[in-house]
Amino acid sequence: MKLTPITTMIMCVLLLSSCGQEQNLQAGSSPNAQSGRLQTSEQASFSFEGTVFHYGTHDYDVSSRNQSINSILSAIPVGQKIVIECHVGPKNGVYCIFDTESESFDDDIIGNNLIWHSDDIATSVYSFWSEVHTYDGGIIKTYDLAEDALIYDLKFSDDCTKIDVTIMHDDGTDETDTIALPSK
Repeated sequence: MKLTPITTMIMCVLLLSSCGQEQNLQAGSSPNAQSGRLQTSEQASFSFEGTVFHYGTHDYDVSSRNQSINSILSAIPVGQKIVIECHVGPKNGVYCIFDTESESFDDDIIGNNLIWHSDDIATSVYSFWSEVHTYDGGIIKTYDLAEDALIYDLKFSDDCTKIDVTIMHDDGTDETDTIALPSK
């Protein structure tokens, strides 16, 4: 099959736009969550397109929650919540947390690298600029990062009592810091 220059360009844009979108997905999440459509026996069908999140028979334009949102990257069920990862720019994103019981949104999380364990959103941690936060916004640790550095990844330890924080530098080098999570 011969590809036209337009087809090649469209394919490149699609491939580039999907780069890095899977890095925050939890192990064991449904592969359908990335495609934008999922239905489980416990939850109504949901999907997303552009900035619109569809749940059951209702549509929610998440850009009305934060005008910087320009697309939805993923929607992943976590217990009775759905984490809607939204793109706003290169440094931070917005996570809209949809409560499936009340069919309303909790407070949004502004940051990156949102992770959780045990199918419980309350266990989540995320980064925001040079800080690592708990789900309720509490600061676990603040880093004195150089201008060329950023928190690139968060990962729970095997027993979920610590997290590994990977800090990436513009020159391609990285470092990992392990920090203990606050006990509940």
